[in-house]
Amino acid sequence: MPVITIPFDFDPHGDGESVVPIYLNDTDENGEKICFGWIEAVVPIQDKLKALSRRILGDVWGVSELTDITIQHLWRRHRENLGPHPSYRVYRTARRKAHGLEDPAAHGHLAIHVSMDRLEGFRRDALLCDTPDTEDGYRTALDLQLFERKLNSEDLEIYRMLKAGYCWHEIGERIGQRPNTIHRRFSRTVRRINGSL
Repeated sequence: MPVITIPFDFDPHGDGESVVPIYLNDTDENGEKICFGWIEAVVPIQDKLKALSRRILGDVWGVSELTDITIQHLWRRHRENLGPHPSYRVYRTARRKAHGLEDPAAHGHLAIHVSMDRLEGFRRDALLCDTPDTEDGYRTALDLQLFERKLNSEDLEIYRMLKAGYCWHEIGERIGQRPNTIHRRFSRTVRRINGSL
């Protein structure tokens, strides 16, 4: 599936982590092209979607998964019928979807998010650029190797899919479990392993 990045002129090397991009599939699960109007509707509200992801999901980097699920839903339901205010439709639907994705246990367990942030940092390094050949880069590579060795086979598969850019929804489909269940269980695993590193 080809991926569209918002902002359209996003440069991972120039923008670094100062800009959180939104990655969207331009096709649905049947391989059909999604009406580009739905993707364009994300552009004017991208900051609102990031704020929504930060506020409800506790992680601004979850905005890609949230937005992709939203666009896929709107495409399945309305096809080319964007309506008079497609951006408003996207935001309203994303707000409902965010509440469906949120981890209710996470509010009482901030350590899970701290651990996931550390893993997401590794993931961003892997996705956006090569780790620099420095002492920090070497230490990160060693931490990742140690982390990977402590994962069981299913969690290692989940980790590799995350590293490859899969969203929780896609991981759930491939493994055959609910995305929220996988996310909570994997978060607990990451917290336990990070506590022992």
